[in-house]
Amino acid sequence: MDELEFRKRVYENPKELDQETLDAARANPDYQKILDETVEFENALSSLLSSTELPDGLAAKLMEITATDELEAVEDLHDEDLTNANNVINIRSRKQNFFQYYAIAASLVLALGVTFSLSFTRGPSSADIVFGDDLLDHLHHDDEEINGITNGEAYAVLPLSEINESMANAGTRLVSSNASQNFDIRSAKPCEILPAYRSAHLVLEGNQGAVSIIVINNSPVEGEFAIRDDRFSGLVIPLGEGNLILVGEKNEDLNQYKSMFSENVEWLI
Repeated sequence: MDELEFRKRVYENPKELDQETLDAARANPDYQKILDETVEFENALSSLLSSTELPDGLAAKLMEITATDELEAVEDLHDEDLTNANNVINIRSRKQNFFQYYAIAASLVLALGVTFSLSFTRGPSSADIVFGDDLLDHLHHDDEEINGITNGEAYAVLPLSEINESMANAGTRLVSSNASQNFDIRSAKPCEILPAYRSAHLVLEGNQGAVSIIVINNSPVEGEFAIRDDRFSGLVIPLGEGNLILVGEKNEDLNQYKSMFSENVEWLI
């Protein structure tokens, strides 16, 4: 199946695909990415629509657009082309649900007066992507404590003074002992991820295994973005004079660490 045909089938209804299309996605990583992004987009739109109230009558008017276009298309055809017209209507009816989401999403932009972004604003820059790759590569090479904690080896919980001694390498400190007490930080050391920048690496015990908390004094990224590979998933978060990075095993909930460390890391530089 070529890419044009694959995209056509996916865009018509990404949640009700035939076996041939699913097999094509499984056999081609690029096709699978197209499918995943389309499903993610439709889910995000559905979530937005269910949580936002539109002005009275606006949604109904937008939902009529496709039906009106169909009637106009049929009226422009000669009698001998009615069979083709029926085919056009059938195709459009399958696409109607998907593209109505776009129409209503556009109405939200107008009604609310904000830019429709969700997770579909400009993504990380190429430099950010390289930075994320460097972070993951660092964790795979500097993984002694990560593997030990994930495998249940005994590491003593560190006091705040010892944690801050290591964090000083990156020009930071924890201003409250809550982070260390609530999450049992078991490793803290200076580390080098990027030449010419200072960083510190904390490791604590999470629900799925070890969780790495990294602070680095390079230029803050423009916006928070996710990083992941076959093992790890994480977040890169701009924080004051540098960046905060949270990385755990897959399926680790990082939100609790995000709020705690974002509020308790202070820059000394």
